Amino acid sequence: MSRNSKTLIIIMGVLVLLGGGYYGSIIWKDRKSEPVPYTPPPKIGNLDGSKLVKIEVPGMVLEKMNGAWELVSLDGEIPPDGIELDQGEIQNIAYSLATIYVDQVVEENPADTSIFGLDRPSSRPMVTDSDGRRVVYILGNAAPSQTSCYVKQEGDATVYTISSYSADYMKVSLDRIRQRLLFPAFEFPALVKFRLETPETTIDIGVKPENPPPHLASGFSTHIITSPYKLPRAVYGEVLNKLLSPLNDLEIIDFVDDHPSSLSPYGLETPIKIFLQTVTDSLDLLVGSQVGGKRYAKLADASGIFTLAGLEDIINAKPFSLTDKFALLINIDLVDHLRVSGGEKEINADFRGSGEDAVFYLDGKEAEMKSFRNFYQAVISLMTEAEYASPPPSGETPDAGNITIEYLLRTPPGEKISITLIPYNRDFYALRQEGTMEFLISRNQVRKIYEAEQAVKYD
Repeated sequence: MSRNSKTLIIIMGVLVLLGGGYYGSIIWKDRKSEPVPYTPPPKIGNLDGSKLVKIEVPGMVLEKMNGAWELVSLDGEIPPDGIELDQGEIQNIAYSLATIYVDQVVEENPADTSIFGLDRPSSRPMVTDSDGRRVVYILGNAAPSQTSCYVKQEGDATVYTISSYSADYMKVSLDRIRQRLLFPAFEFPALVKFRLETPETTIDIGVKPENPPPHLASGFSTHIITSPYKLPRAVYGEVLNKLLSPLNDLEIIDFVDDHPSSLSPYGLETPIKIFLQTVTDSLDLLVGSQVGGKRYAKLADASGIFTLAGLEDIINAKPFSLTDKFALLINIDLVDHLRVSGGEKEINADFRGSGEDAVFYLDGKEAEMKSFRNFYQAVISLMTEAEYASPPPSGETPDAGNITIEYLLRTPPGEKISITLIPYNRDFYALRQEGTMEFLISRNQVRKIYEAEQAVKYD
C-alpha cells in the first residue's frame, strides 16, 4: 500500500470519529434538555386545612365553631373566661398540621422506634376534619443534623424526618395561640376620647365641638382638654399624638395569671386607668406596678393579668404639656374692636373690612397695615408658661396693675370676650379667663404688646 493510500485511510477514520462524536454530542444535548419529571416530596396527613374542625395537643383542645376557633379544654378543664385567641395563627397551625411534607423516609418498618424517641414522643397532635377523618402524629427526637425531627403517623409504621419548622407546629402551646394585640393601629384624627387617671391627676381629652366657645374658635386644634382644668383648653395635637403612639398596635408581652385570686400582688387593687376610644375601637386598661421594665396590666372587663411595656410616658403625662399654650387666639377677621386697658396706657383699635381690603385704626388714626398686624400679633401671641398653683404672694393686691384685653367680635356679632392679667410676682401675671385662674404669663410677653404699639406707623 502506498504512503498516500495510508494517509487517506487515516484521514477518513478521523473524519468518521469526529462525525460520530458530533452526532453523539447532539443526542446527549437533546436528551439533557428534556425536562426531568417532577416528583413531589412524600407527605403525611393528607387532609384539607380549610376543613379542619378540631386540633388536640397535650393539655389543650381547640374546636372550630361558626367559622372561629375556640378553646374548649385546657388541662382537662373548662378554660377561664377572657382568653382571646389569635385566629390567624391557629389557621396557620391548622394548614401546617393537615398535610406535612416530609424530608426523608428513614425506615419503613423499624423494629425499635425508641432510637427515634417515638416511644416517648415530645408531642402527639391530633387533627380532625369536617368529614370525621382523623390524623395523629407522633413526634420524636431531633435528628443528628438538628435541622429535622423524627415523626410517624399513627397507623403507619414508617418513620420520617420533617423540618424543624414543621415540627414546631406540632408543639402548640396556649401562649403561642393567644391574641396579644390589645389595640389596633389608629390615626390621630380618629381619636374620640382619651382619659388618664393616676393618683396625681385626671386628664380628660375629647373632640372639639362643632360650635366651640369663642376662646377655642380660632385655635387649630381638633381636640380639647376638659380635665383637670375648669375651662376647656385646646390640645397641642402633635404632643398628644406622640404621647399616644405606644398605644398603636399595643401588644401583650407576657401572660401572667388568667384567674388571679388577688390583684394586690400586681399593684392592680388601685390601678392607673387608661381609656382610649377611636371611631372604631376602644381600650379600657388598668395598669399596675412595674416588673423588670414592664408593668402588670389587665383589661377592665376581664380577669386575666399580663405585662405591657412602653407606657411610662403616658402614665407620667402632665396635663399642661398637652395644652395649646395660646391664651386667647382670635382671628383678626372676626374682630370689630380691641381694647387693652389698665397697663402703661389704654389702647383702642378698630377693624374695618377683612383680608387685603382691611383698614385698621389705632386710637382713631389709620394705621399702616404691616406694623399694625405686628402689634395685633403681639396681643394674640400671649402664651401660658406655667400652671397657677397658688394665690399671689402676700402683699400683692389682686386688682392692682391688672391689664384687661377685650375683643368686640363681628362674628358672632356684638359678642365680647376678654382675658385679664393680674400681677402675680415680679416675673409673671396670672391669667384670669372666663372666671378661672389656672395659668401664668410672663411680664416680658406683655411688655412686647406696648413695644409693638409704639412701633405702629400711620398712613
